[in-house]
Amino acid sequence: MGKKRAKDRSPREDDSMDLSGVTCTHVRKGIDRSLLKKTGLDKHWDTCQVCLKERGSNRDAASEKKTVQESPAVWMCLKCGHRGCGRSSEEKHAIKHYEKPHSEPHCIVLCLDNWSVWCYICDDNVYCSVTGQLAQLVSSIRKQVLEESGDAAVGMAEKEQENVANQKERRKGSRQNGSLKEPATASTANAGTVAVRGLSNLGNTCFFNAVLQNLSQTRLLRQLLSDLRDEEGSLPGALTLAMCHLLNEIQETKKAVVTPRELFTQVCKKAARFKGFQQQDSQELLRYLLDGMRAEENCRITAGILEALKGSGTCSDTEQKKLVKEYERNGVTKSFVDHVFGGEMTSTVMCKECKTVSLVTEVFLDLSLPVADEVLPLETCTGLCEETEELTEAVEALTLRATSEMERQGREALGDSLEYIVVNRDPELAFHALASRPVPDKQECSVESCLYQFTEVEHLTESNSLLCSTCTKRQTSHKASDGSKKNIYRDALKQMLISSPPPVLTLHLKRFQQVGYSVCKVNRHVQFPQVLDLAPFCSLICKGVEEGETQVLYSLYGIVEHSGTMRSGHYTAFVKTRPQTQTTLHNGTAAGETTPTKGCWFHISDSSVQPVTEAKVENSQAYLLFYERIS
Repeated sequence: MGKKRAKDRSPREDDSMDLSGVTCTHVRKGIDRSLLKKTGLDKHWDTCQVCLKERGSNRDAASEKKTVQESPAVWMCLKCGHRGCGRSSEEKHAIKHYEKPHSEPHCIVLCLDNWSVWCYICDDNVYCSVTGQLAQLVSSIRKQVLEESGDAAVGMAEKEQENVANQKERRKGSRQNGSLKEPATASTANAGTVAVRGLSNLGNTCFFNAVLQNLSQTRLLRQLLSDLRDEEGSLPGALTLAMCHLLNEIQETKKAVVTPRELFTQVCKKAARFKGFQQQDSQELLRYLLDGMRAEENCRITAGILEALKGSGTCSDTEQKKLVKEYERNGVTKSFVDHVFGGEMTSTVMCKECKTVSLVTEVFLDLSLPVADEVLPLETCTGLCEETEELTEAVEALTLRATSEMERQGREALGDSLEYIVVNRDPELAFHALASRPVPDKQECSVESCLYQFTEVEHLTESNSLLCSTCTKRQTSHKASDGSKKNIYRDALKQMLISSPPPVLTLHLKRFQQVGYSVCKVNRHVQFPQVLDLAPFCSLICKGVEEGETQVLYSLYGIVEHSGTMRSGHYTAFVKTRPQTQTTLHNGTAAGETTPTKGCWFHISDSSVQPVTEAKVENSQAYLLFYERIS
């Protein structure tokens, strides 16, 4: 029955749908149930055995430390116990082991980082029951690892197991004494922390689960949704209500795994693209989810304003609509989504000729940052001869000249999509940030270097030059045939800077990039800090920042990681549980804090929840980063 359901699953199935059946037909021949009896795990269980052998034992302490910090995920063959580095590594020893000729397939591997199972033949994750042979084998390996390992993360896991056992005893005693009060669960041992639960995979919904784990740990969002749910009057929309119920269930349930079916159903109703159990993009899911809740909340607030205006009977329907529009322009109808994730970005342009400064401000919920792929060393690249180079330059020049006038005419016909407003600002200070901006090293690949590139001053020239309203007004000649003044285009400078930092900063690292007619993934590791100073990327005049302040600090609390390739990737989450402080929050910011709140990191792959160290977190291949403002 389980296998049939796994094969024929559909969005219309009821809540009793069981995902317990193994989703891969290669498991039976791809695993050896007596694996641990034939081969055990030594102290190097978390290291690729081929890499370990190749490196040998002649290493100094510095290289040893570097190897530990930079080591990729290790995959264990469940047929013979071979441990190899995965496809994100340079050597890919796990894949090479699978590709070697064997009498039976060695296709089923176990990730020793997050205990997920992968089939190289299916090129996909393997999901199974908690009682089947595969699950028993994984459980045995995991148990032995916990017994052998002495790192901090395992100590946390063992402590959690001990807490669970103690809680069972206390519950037993409570029942004997006639008390029905339940003690705190293992994942909420610290007062005020948000529980961490696994989420059922509904069929390729890891992209959805990873985002939800991070939203669940967004404290300001939980707080505002709780207030909204308790509010009298009109109810939240269906999508928002489903989110409220899910976050409440994660916190209140005693189950280790929660099924987010209702929320996913509501998401699919808002955006049909997520139907059909196909792998999707986590960043797009986040955007549709937040936009959907924001639209519902805006409708609810607008309806409330109209109801109040109608009840007063002081103005006509036309006047009421005008008042609502005015409220919207002044931000009166700002939704809880904007209160949590909403920030402002100001684009500043300056004409090089007349030095006129103009700007336009846009609202954002997340920032998509460019990630440059690694540049190959010169000796490994195929050099181009000078005559090829000359031809390329000639073609590019011809193309620019041919399209320049067309693009300029098109902009004149359509008008600029953004309305820049001329401001009275000192040209010398037009492109100054809140704090100094050190130029990153060319080889650096970090969140700071990505933000630097994102907010770098651009030179607008050729077909991308600026239509300067000041120069156009000042002209004394070059009038068109009908007597009107001709538009004047000038070379200009442009820069994007954050002018209102959000309470929760969401950064999207653009790993999926268009190359020709295909999309490829940038697998380069991007370094990210536990505490991020956003001041070098904020405008000199910045909302929510006191005069004289030169720091805008954010603390990391969540990550969405993407591993694998475009076709067969997997999304997981890293979240940090931390106690809720008693400090009064202003727009989600605890004034005076300059260090991240202490807490524990967990790695969550769908229903699997594991405590991990900060070193493991920092080595992850981040795709989305969630920061909360702390100063």
